[in-house]
Amino acid sequence: MAIVTTGQITIVDNNDARPITAYITATPGTQQVFSKDESAISYLPDWTTANGNTGLVLSAKVFVGGVGSAVDVTGQMTNRKWSTDLSTALVGSNTAISAAATLNAIFVSTGTFTTVHSASASTLNIKANMMETVSQGVIYFEGDYTDPSTGLTSRVVAQITLGMVKTGTNAVYVLTRGTSSIEQATGSVKNVAVITADLMRAAGHDTSGITYRFYENNGATQITTAMNTKYGMKTVGSGAAPIGSASDIGTGLPASGAWSSSNTLVIHENAVNDMGVYRVEAKDADGSIYQTYFTIYDVSDPYEVRVNSTAGDKLQNGVGSTALTPEVYYGASKIASLTGWTFIWTLFNRDGKRGGFVDPTRTAVSGGRDITAHTVGTSAQFTYSGAAITVAAGDIIKVLNANGQDFYYEVVSGTGSTVTIRTPTTNNWLSFSDFPAPTASQFLNGGKILIVRSGGGQVTTSAAAALTVTGDDVDVKSRIMVDANRP
Repeated sequence: MAIVTTGQITIVDNNDARPITAYITATPGTQQVFSKDESAISYLPDWTTANGNTGLVLSAKVFVGGVGSAVDVTGQMTNRKWSTDLSTALVGSNTAISAAATLNAIFVSTGTFTTVHSASASTLNIKANMMETVSQGVIYFEGDYTDPSTGLTSRVVAQITLGMVKTGTNAVYVLTRGTSSIEQATGSVKNVAVITADLMRAAGHDTSGITYRFYENNGATQITTAMNTKYGMKTVGSGAAPIGSASDIGTGLPASGAWSSSNTLVIHENAVNDMGVYRVEAKDADGSIYQTYFTIYDVSDPYEVRVNSTAGDKLQNGVGSTALTPEVYYGASKIASLTGWTFIWTLFNRDGKRGGFVDPTRTAVSGGRDITAHTVGTSAQFTYSGAAITVAAGDIIKVLNANGQDFYYEVVSGTGSTVTIRTPTTNNWLSFSDFPAPTASQFLNGGKILIVRSGGGQVTTSAAAALTVTGDDVDVKSRIMVDANRP
């Protein structure tokens, strides 16, 4: 007979899983209290002498089973190890310092460390105190436990956090005060932010032999003499308000790696974009270094430049002109004086391609010179009517065909009434992709040639000076952009 259907059932053996509990004990405890007065340092308890000079003893405890039936299986585990990162095992004594660099980030490096894995226990002896700049460190124990009934192996991990506290009478810290925000100036006198750092102890402000270093770039890069356009350093006395000005920029800065007695950082407005995170270090008379971070925010309003046109946005039949004048607003307020400001004007033609403003003096004829002959290709020559125009390599010409379509080419040379073009090398925005090389008779019978202003066809004006735009600049339609530059 043929099989007409198939069915199935799955049978599961549910074993009662035995819970695993793991933890770490610490003798004489997980915390130290740190005390310091200049070079006099003490720890309570002192882990270098605890437990009869054995040190702090960490003991791993792993139990299997529920309440009332739990069994200590620590000694039965395999692949046991202690670590600070769940990666590099701590082994032996002394060598653990070099074998696990993370220990140097938690404990004073003159300590010793001993691990013991026996048939009954796993311990880590720490004969070292925590570094005074570290508030806590995590120690891990891990190993494999194989269930004798099921044969299944479980990875067991336990951790303990060691802490170091500084009580109010023992604390030493760096306190910063001053301005936490900065605003861009609208004129030539620039704004600054000023931050003073003080080393504080229980007795008050410590000023005896204290030296400082400041860091920018999220606290990664020391501020030195190489940054003399963005920062300056000075000294502000205890209780005095932090004050500074743009004249402080560039003064008092140390060489790379050097310390300074100046406790105040003056920050130029151009040093902060949106937000700057800084770090300051203070070193006391016995060489101990303390640090803190602070943040400076840029709370500037946005700038907006508007363009006024005396003739509106229309020219009639390529005749006439209009004067374009910039206005700058800071937030909702118009800047009254544009002294020191500069404006860079750029023209884009009807197709959105960058062009250039015409030089009326060298072109000399409104509407341009007539093209009487031209060759073809990327080294084409144009011959025009009228007196010769002096041109130089890197100049730009504007060429119109009979339909008024504009093309821009870079000049390599000019002789008499003939101009020769080349592949652009001086004006990197110009290309034969945007403006193809001349073809046969393309610009005859009504074609015109005009000379573009020097400077790549852009125009720079100062303060509230106007830019005059004529019909020679605008062919059917042009878009004119302006970049405003603060003093």
